[in-house]
Amino acid sequence: MEKQIKHILLLFLILITSMSCEKDDICLEENTPRLIIRFYDAEEPEKFKSVKQLAIRVDGIDEFYLSEHVSIATDSIVIPIRVEHDITKIELVLNGADLDLDNDNPDFINLNYRREDKFISRSCGYKVLFYDVNTTLDDDNDNWIKNITTVETPQNITDENKSHLKIYH
Repeated sequence: MEKQIKHILLLFLILITSMSCEKDDICLEENTPRLIIRFYDAEEPEKFKSVKQLAIRVDGIDEFYLSEHVSIATDSIVIPIRVEHDITKIELVLNGADLDLDNDNPDFINLNYRREDKFISRSCGYKVLFYDVNTTLDDDNDNWIKNITTVETPQNITDENKSHLKIYH
C-alpha cells in the first residue's frame, strides 16, 4: 500500500511539473539554417562523389571542421553561415584532415547574401534567414573544385530540409 502511494505521488509530481511549463518555455522551432553542400562527380554530374579527408574552415572561426564533424554522409556537408556579416568565406581543404600537409589543396568559396532576422518565440528568440545568396569560387589555378551551382535561382537559405549548393569535383 505504501509503495502505491509513493508511485501515485511521483506520478502526480511529474504531472504537475509538466503542466507548469508554458508553450514558450520549450523551443521546438528550427534555428538559423546552415549551408548544405552536396558533392558530385565532375565527370558524371548526376553521380554523388565523396571528398577525401575534407577539412572546412569558415572565415572568422579559427578552428577547422573535419569530415567527421560536418558530414551528414560522405558526399555532403552541413556548415554554419556567418550571421553577423553579409558575406561568408569558406575554405574547403582536400586532404586537409590527414597528417600530410604537403598534399593539402585549399579552395575558397564566397557567399554573399541579404540577411533577415525572424522572431520565432520567447524561448527560441530570433533566427537569421539568408536571401539572394550569390556563390563564387576563388580561382587559384589549382582548384580541386571544378564547378559550383546553386540548387535554386535565386538561392535562399531558409531551412535545412534540402541542399543549397552542388560542388562538382
